[in-house]
Parts: sequence; structure tokens; C-alpha cells
Amino acid sequence: MKRILLVAFLSCLCYTGFSQALISLYGGGGCATSNNYDIAPSGGLELLLPGHRGGRMFIGADLFYQGYSQWADNEANSAKHGTGTAGTIDRLLSSYVFLAPKFSYGIGKKENWKVYFDVGVGYNISGFDSLRKWDHGYYTNGYYTAYTSGIGQYDSTLDKSSNINKLVFRLGVGMSEYWYIGHHYFLSLTEDFGFLTTNLTTTGTVSDGSRTTYSRSGLRPGYISLMIGICHYKH
Repeated sequence: MKRILLVAFLSCLCYTGFSQALISLYGGGGCATSNNYDIAPSGGLELLLPGHRGGRMFIGADLFYQGYSQWADNEANSAKHGTGTAGTIDRLLSSYVFLAPKFSYGIGKKENWKVYFDVGVGYNISGFDSLRKWDHGYYTNGYYTAYTSGIGQYDSTLDKSSNINKLVFRLGVGMSEYWYIGHHYFLSLTEDFGFLTTNLTTTGTVSDGSRTTYSRSGLRPGYISLMIGICHYKH
């Protein structure tokens, strides 16, 4: 991954100067494709440079913030919201700053649409991870039986914030549309889909000592974002 980032950075040096750069400031929100709890903010700064021979290809980088709001609820007999006799609920709220080299291609006569691909690394700047796990068991003919063999009744909530991964890797694809508003400025609308290649937290994975039968094997959701922005670009 580090080699990919280095190659992309060196490629930028082979492109034209900043006088023709497309610079964008954007913001919006997004949600995970699985175990989502709430809409989380997204936003950042984008720099794209045209190819050294012109054309529709742009290369550059994104520096952006992305939040994740997760609720992983897994309980006995498909129960939800803590109503099951046994289960786990992992509540994760985390924020990352990503640096991602970006490749973009213009579509249309005036290139008012651009499709793109980016790959980058994110650093965790804040967050918490709270895990509730329980097994209330049941009584049969006056004798207690736990769902998990050999373990008695329990119900505990643990602070697992130390399990949040400091570094994550992300692949992104999307499309941006641009509307000219004058003096080399554009309004933009961006639809983005991101894939994480690493878990946001190690809670619930095989390396986690608090893992139970109902633990999920980490959290690695896809992520959909919708963002608006303002751009400056001089042909």
C-alpha cells in the first residue's frame, strides 16, 4: 500500500503546474452499508492536475474527513435491541482523516462529469467503542442452563475504545457533476462509495479476549457519501 501511495505521488510531479489545477472544497454526509446507526459527516479538500498533454485524465489527491457511526447487534433467536436472552451489541463511533491519491476522468463535451478512483490511508483522530455482552440463560425443571456451555449468567458493558484501529486503508470510486457559476468557479455534487480493507476495530475478532459466540468478526462496512462543494478550475 505504501508503494502505491509513493508511485501516485511521484506521478503527480510529471503533470502540469498548479495554474490549471482543479481545487475543490466539499462537505456532506454518509452512511455505512451494514450495521449503520446514524448519518456521519464527510468532507475535505481535493486537488486535481490535468495530464501533461491535456486530455480528460486528471491525477491528484484528496485530504478528507470521514466519520463512522456503527451499531452491531447480534442476539439469540434473531432478537434485536437487547431483547434477546443472549447476545452482543457493539456501538462504535469513530473519525478518520484520509490522504488518498486520486485518478479522475472527464466525461461529456465540457467534462461536466468526472468519474474517479482513489486509494488511501486513514488515521483515527477520535472515537469510542462500547460493547455490551450478556447471557441471561434460562431455567429448565428448576435448574439453570446457559446458552454458552460452562458459562453462567452475566450482563456487562465494556469500554473497548483501545481496540479502535489507528490506521485503516480505503478504496473509493464515485462520480462528480459540475455546474459553472462564473469567474472559473463551479458548484459540484459528488456521489462516493468507499471500501475498507481493514476493520475499524478489533472488537469481536479472534484476537479479542471479550469475544463470545455472538460476537461479529470486526466491522468493515462499505460507505456511501453524498457531498456538495465549490471548485476553482482555469482551463
